[in-house]
Amino acid sequence: MLDVVRHRGPDGLHFHACGAVGLGHARLMLHDFERNKTQPVWLPDGTCGLVADARLYNRRELLDMLGSVPWFAGTPTDAEVLLAAYERWGGEVVLRLRGDFAFAAWDGRRGRVFAARDPFGVKPFFYLADRQRICFGSEAKQLLTIPGVQAKPNEVKIAELLVTGRGSAGEATFFENVMRLRPGHWLEADAAGVRIARWWDPAPKAGAPPSICDERVAERFYELFRGAVQRRLDTDRPIALELSGGYDSSSVVLAATELKAQGFGALPKIVSISHLYPGLACDESGFIDAVLASSPFGAIRFDAPISDYTSALGEELWKGDAPLPDVSWPRRAMGAAHLEAEGCRVVLTGLGGDELVWDPDYELDFWRNRQFLRAIRHCLRDPRVLRDESQRESLARLARFAVPRWLKDAIRQFVRRTPRELPVWVTCAAGDLQAHHAATPRSNTRSSSIAQASVCEWLDSATFHWLLESEEQLAAYRGIELRHPFLDQDLVEFVLSIPWQARYRQPGPFKTLLVAAMGGRLPAVLRERHGKTVFDTYFASLHEAGRANLEGELFGSGRWGSQRFIDRRSLETAYAWMPEAGDATSTDRERLWLAAMIELWLRGLPPSLSADHPML
Repeated sequence: MLDVVRHRGPDGLHFHACGAVGLGHARLMLHDFERNKTQPVWLPDGTCGLVADARLYNRRELLDMLGSVPWFAGTPTDAEVLLAAYERWGGEVVLRLRGDFAFAAWDGRRGRVFAARDPFGVKPFFYLADRQRICFGSEAKQLLTIPGVQAKPNEVKIAELLVTGRGSAGEATFFENVMRLRPGHWLEADAAGVRIARWWDPAPKAGAPPSICDERVAERFYELFRGAVQRRLDTDRPIALELSGGYDSSSVVLAATELKAQGFGALPKIVSISHLYPGLACDESGFIDAVLASSPFGAIRFDAPISDYTSALGEELWKGDAPLPDVSWPRRAMGAAHLEAEGCRVVLTGLGGDELVWDPDYELDFWRNRQFLRAIRHCLRDPRVLRDESQRESLARLARFAVPRWLKDAIRQFVRRTPRELPVWVTCAAGDLQAHHAATPRSNTRSSSIAQASVCEWLDSATFHWLLESEEQLAAYRGIELRHPFLDQDLVEFVLSIPWQARYRQPGPFKTLLVAAMGGRLPAVLRERHGKTVFDTYFASLHEAGRANLEGELFGSGRWGSQRFIDRRSLETAYAWMPEAGDATSTDRERLWLAAMIELWLRGLPPSLSADHPML
């Protein structure tokens, strides 16, 4: 299991096995005080051991609460702090943690395994459980090395992917019997079986401040955001900040700039890293230059290559444990080479910013509060709606919301819902696929306003969790740990406590909460951009660059592994008729490309993994 994730342990693989219990760890060292320390960690009497992929951002507070711990030697690692905290508080330790973590403790005194995952799923956790054992790891493929476990695809997940066209990180994975511990959940396993429960809910907590003045909203947001950035700069190695030119990544760089200027503690060497797209509509060089003009950090800038991605397609499919490879792997490899040259092992990103600070559905709250004309006016005239010409969409959403429930029920009796249209090359019955998709669990978080509920749903979306998980796994293959300041528990809980009216009144026509919080720190060109870049043109160019080789790989042999899902002849005909990248719609390209990835992934699955498997 450790050999499969050797890329996660550039500083060594370590394990301890005793009787029926084994714990292992792939080591990525980010602090000098960790040099002579390894995992798993055990209590001196051997009754409890723990293994973790964890970055605790409140370790000082935890150490203060723990007081003197006799078995600590020198500066404790985060894993040692976690073990001491688990010894003190048991499973309730998760309520005291702030950070990115996935950990598991073997508690010999209680004869149980206790595991938990951070609220947003920054760190991954997969497991396999039956009547005799429970096994777990950071990647699903680790569990396929266990004797008797086959790499059997999960047909329901493949059907869901065909219907939705996007990955989702629910409990099930693309392998049967391999499960995912969902973000914000804990797991307990003993002789009686496995129990799972949610320990963190994004809904606003009881006792949250009922009101806050508008100026203080922005001020407090920035205080918490800057603190989140500062805590994620904690490493003894050089650190990189992603800078795409968007609001979110730019805010991270500018907050770090202020921390350095005002001397908020010792900071490591910091560089920014930016991908440029010269000649394409998605190039954001102007915004990047505006941020760098006020930043003291070194800057890594390089042109994202547009090259044939198929040369390493099998490897990329293997890395992701899913038929959704990273077709932009040349760009990622080029960036990783630059980071390695700088000695960077940690990268801060702007991920989570869209989910946290995108302006939610205010018109629905206006309508619910009987401000009918204001709701309509918001849809028609508010610049937060006009920015992307979505007035019609907002009005349609409002109309659906305004229809009384009794009328909706009456309409359903006479109007049958049109099933989702599926491509002709899909062999599964459309009704079956729709049923599979309908079975995907949705968030049932309760909130005091519809605007808050929207933010909760975005943060709790299985699609968003899939994005985080995929980015983490691909970065790990490059020796990089990702950290996301917008996914800070204290920051998120504050945002969800803001009354929707106070949030609505923040100035600015786009991402108003963030823009108000950053104020004059944002360059004028950024404050006025009022939109978000779409990278469709770049990915369309990548797909076109690899199209010929992809078709040859797909149809150049007699093999076909996806006959259960995809009709080969129909798909081949569709590829032959697909227009050039500039003419085909994004949906057309994505659907055909997705079918190809499913076929190649299924075709490449080994029946099981063993020490002589070529990928090991």
